[in-house]
Amino acid sequence: MRIGFDARTIDGSGVGTYSRNLLMQYAASDQEFVVFCPDQKRDLVPSSENFSYVSANVHPRSRSGRAVFARIVESAHVDLLHVPCQYAPTPVAVPLVATIHDVIPLLYPRTIRNPIERLRYRRQLDRTLHEARVLITVSQISLSALSAYAGVDPGRVRVIHNGVSGQFRPVEDPSVLEAARRRYGLPERYAFWIGEFKPNKNLAFLLDAWAATLQRLRQPVPLVLAGAQGEDFRSVQRDAQRSGLGDKVLFPGFIRDADLAAVYSAANVFVFPSLFEGFGLPPLEAMACGTPCVVSNSSSLPEVTGRAAMMFNPTSIQQFVDCVVQVLEDPDLNGKLRREGLRQSSLFRWERSAAETLEVYRAVVG
Repeated sequence: MRIGFDARTIDGSGVGTYSRNLLMQYAASDQEFVVFCPDQKRDLVPSSENFSYVSANVHPRSRSGRAVFARIVESAHVDLLHVPCQYAPTPVAVPLVATIHDVIPLLYPRTIRNPIERLRYRRQLDRTLHEARVLITVSQISLSALSAYAGVDPGRVRVIHNGVSGQFRPVEDPSVLEAARRRYGLPERYAFWIGEFKPNKNLAFLLDAWAATLQRLRQPVPLVLAGAQGEDFRSVQRDAQRSGLGDKVLFPGFIRDADLAAVYSAANVFVFPSLFEGFGLPPLEAMACGTPCVVSNSSSLPEVTGRAAMMFNPTSIQQFVDCVVQVLEDPDLNGKLRREGLRQSSLFRWERSAAETLEVYRAVVG
């Protein structure tokens, strides 16, 4: 079996994390893979004797590039192509497996600001959903959304959870923690959030809720909002200014992968108020680092965090405040959440994700 893997999006955050970790697992296997990757991203692909590499200098979102990439795939003589997102080269001459992590733009159209780009997203999604022999998604709620909002037959979909990379573990060395704080301008105590500054992340709510939280805490704790500062970031920054939070909200920008475990570990609490998540890796990463989590009770988050996080209705500021205050001011609860979080995060491993995905390949090739 000669498996093709589309690594054109390997430098991304969500899809890139998924691709890098699957390929890391496959690099240690004896399965033959053909990895299609742009030349400038080749360093992100793990080295392996069972990998061969094909230059694919075609942007995933290019309309004319679909046919170009399809020809590249055909000439590589693979038995199957796995595309880790909706940007498949449709039509393609070999069986297609596609991973659809979520359909958030169908639920929250403003996550794609440009109406033309929104229409292109839907058309490309529909083409991929139609072409794929098997669809993979990452949670039961994403399966439900694919069925309800995109009309997909659930029988064509396999749910395979994401994993947590081994890099995420408690960092206890004071010098490492201090170096991370210094590098990103972080205080001794802080609450932490990380992600994309998108509407489904519910950040306007979080800012209002944090202003209310500060009124209840005996010792005020700043809120740190980390992530790449694109166009949606500006509106969040303006909301923070309007909320009068001043230096109580910090924006350190993008956190390097090598520093993430230390930044999670140094936080006193991780907060995640999303309205919808296809999976929600950040809470699991925080748990794996021993950081207690307060997350919304919506979409995939109960499925992922189980009983290891404090949960609140993402429209209730009062519930959020109660949860955060308890976590920060009740040492027994804090310790319990740390222990439960380590246990829960250990259930999600990329080794298992890769093995289950390999089963899909074998079933498709037959």
